[in-house]
Amino acid sequence: MGKNTDLPQITGKCRFCGQLRIIETVGEITQEKADEMATDQCDCKEAKVYHNRQQKIKKANEWAHNRFEKQPNIITLFESCFEKVTNHDIKGVSIKEGEWTHSITLDSDGFLTVKSGKKVNEEVNFS
Repeated sequence: MGKNTDLPQITGKCRFCGQLRIIETVGEITQEKADEMATDQCDCKEAKVYHNRQQKIKKANEWAHNRFEKQPNIITLFESCFEKVTNHDIKGVSIKEGEWTHSITLDSDGFLTVKSGKKVNEEVNFS
């Protein structure tokens, strides 16, 4: 069965390999969006790596939105850090928020990881 040629079409280009794809749309979209869709559909190695990174960032952002729903500034900070760590711009980051410390890293298997913990101080004096 062939494609429905009644739908509007735009040509998108993979940002990595330049492969062109015809994108069928329900409505009008920008060239930038068409290129993003072509990149998402592309099978080149770089596009697959990019897509994998975007999925990690999306899942991490969902976690931050759920964890810090009433703190939009903290969410924005986490979103920025997730992107920087996932894209290898920085190796890792620690965020101190109240009594909590959150460490964001990519482990050796490429998993984006957040480790959170409360600092527990114990002081015992003996005289």
